[in-house]
Amino acid sequence: MTKLQTPRRTQAERTRASREKITQAAIDFFARQGFRGTKLADIAKAANLTEPGLLHHFPSKTHLLMEVLKERDRIDGERLHATLQKNGKHFLEASIELVEHNETVPGLVQLFTLLVAEGVSQDHPAHTFFIERYQRSRQNMVQGIIRAQQANEVRSDIPAETLVVMIFAMMDGLQVQWLLEPEKINMSETFQVLTDLLKVKDGN
Repeated sequence: MTKLQTPRRTQAERTRASREKITQAAIDFFARQGFRGTKLADIAKAANLTEPGLLHHFPSKTHLLMEVLKERDRIDGERLHATLQKNGKHFLEASIELVEHNETVPGLVQLFTLLVAEGVSQDHPAHTFFIERYQRSRQNMVQGIIRAQQANEVRSDIPAETLVVMIFAMMDGLQVQWLLEPEKINMSETFQVLTDLLKVKDGN
């Protein structure tokens, strides 16, 4: 009896698989050691590649960092969009679901928190990325908050722009405290307290 042979992967499939292994290894190292503390040689070894092999896919550590950040943003964006489309939910409810999801991926939360802190430095390769990311995210959420205010769902005595800054400050600050003391801090429950304070109560 002739054994069934496993179909050989195409070059494109092998390339995609290698890039995925590199990206996952980079996420792990960036989350634990930050961008500056991570060595490409360590990422390559974790991905079962040589350093030249890694550089074939990503010309530099900066290129790899930006790929990791863009991939995380893409996934978060798709999840947020899907939540907003579900049952007509507005940004406050969608944000709660995003925080709930983040509780299930501590490694990615640690990655984001550490890289944002590093990115405050103007010479960090992700400095501009994070500025533009916050600007874009605030702009999108402001529009959602304004619509919720006009629908009398969210309090309108505070400008939408200010509310959005407060929401991001709460979200990011909670992540830091949760990473330090996960057994004491419940991110989603605490974040929901803030969103409840921002909603217009029945009869008010």
